[in-house]
Amino acid sequence: MNVNYDELILLAGGAFLVVWGNWKKTERTKLLSSGIKAEGTVIEIKTNPSSNNVSVGTPVIKFETLNNEWITKEYGFGSSTLRYKIGDSVVVIYDASDAKHFIIDNKQTQLLGPVVMSVGLALIIGAVIYFFVNQYPSL
Repeated sequence: MNVNYDELILLAGGAFLVVWGNWKKTERTKLLSSGIKAEGTVIEIKTNPSSNNVSVGTPVIKFETLNNEWITKEYGFGSSTLRYKIGDSVVVIYDASDAKHFIIDNKQTQLLGPVVMSVGLALIIGAVIYFFVNQYPSL
């Protein structure tokens, strides 16, 4: 059996995406079940240039916990299309034991895990098909 490195890279990348997507989905599910919802405000948009000269905007969110503690933190996920503007109101769900661990409750966080897992699964299936097509070309 001659295994091509391309297939191994696709398998490894697909496996990574499935695991990471599952972790993001699980994180959201845990926060939805045991987290606390709060109203937050976008107070700043940090832009970081990427390698292809496209700026990625990451919102800085400020919200108040049930303990009257103010949390100001850069959100862990940005996008090249600026989804938020300064002053926008957002719903956050934070961990009761660590308020600095939060997500913005929107469609993007709802779909992120399943979409990433689907892409990873597609890579794995593609690598397996590619392997069998090249291994057994007469089939």
